[in-house]
Amino acid sequence: MDEAGQPVLKVRNLRTGFATPAGTVVAVDDVSFDIRRGEILAIIGESGSGKTVTALSLIKLITTPPGKYLGGSIELAGADTLKLDEAAMEGVRGGTIGMIFQNPRASLDPSFTVEFQLVETMMRHDSALDRSAALDIATRSLQEVGFPDTARVLASYPHQLSGGMCQRVGLAMVLACSPKLLIADEPTTALDVGVQAKILLLLKKRNRESGLPIIIITHDIGVVRAIATRVLVMYGGHIQEEGEVDELLSAPLHPYTQALIRSIPDPDAPAGTMTFIRGEPPNLLAPPRGCRFAPRCERATAICHAQVPEWRSAGGGRMVRCHLAVPEAVQ
Repeated sequence: MDEAGQPVLKVRNLRTGFATPAGTVVAVDDVSFDIRRGEILAIIGESGSGKTVTALSLIKLITTPPGKYLGGSIELAGADTLKLDEAAMEGVRGGTIGMIFQNPRASLDPSFTVEFQLVETMMRHDSALDRSAALDIATRSLQEVGFPDTARVLASYPHQLSGGMCQRVGLAMVLACSPKLLIADEPTTALDVGVQAKILLLLKKRNRESGLPIIIITHDIGVVRAIATRVLVMYGGHIQEEGEVDELLSAPLHPYTQALIRSIPDPDAPAGTMTFIRGEPPNLLAPPRGCRFAPRCERATAICHAQVPEWRSAGGGRMVRCHLAVPEAVQ
């Protein structure tokens, strides 16, 4: 749905795993969230927390085998994408959901020029476009992402471009197809600071002017502050906390979120005072019996090690999965 106030995307109890000789690793476990028009939802967490697997699950790009969808639903435009066949999903990818991938060069075909890939992609998703019209849109999209010399970029092969340039080409390709939802996996990682700021401003502009909902996956809290309206914090395959960006970052409820924010480097802090989260992320072949974060949590109690906390409201639109953050959970 995309009526006012209705979710464009509804994810319910999503579980995605990977088969290994030692058993199944459940990388995304019981994940639920919505995104509406006009929202920019940031998903944050350490490497291995399940962020990228969640994003790839939304457009059914988990390779099977070894990957497999273990349960849940992903509702988009009234259909559960997990139940669509590959032919139907080809129409969803790019046209309905656009995705900027974490590895920009790998998302482009090395055998074809940028012009060919942009034009063919647009014509595949819009049969009414002829090649000349598609080329005009491609040129404007490249200008929009900051390329002054579009003719040279269009004539180039991916290996002739830097990683940051490939990242911007990928973004131009996605925006040229006018998707109803954009997923951006670490979209500014390969960019210098100046270009990064321009790309974030462009995403905010598209979001503000057309209501384009955006899911952005990032390690960078600065990016979250600059662009997001709402935040999901993931750890060990679970969503641990959810809330509006200003409230969550200024007053985090979950000990993991608090630890993440404390770990942000402070250039003004004295040498040797940088904080970090002790320990290692959980082994998802044999996750902890209770809270996934309990073995690393300085505040953990007996119930934290024994019982998985429920996903519950903390008031004011905040959600959290923690025995300690919501007192009524500890009975």
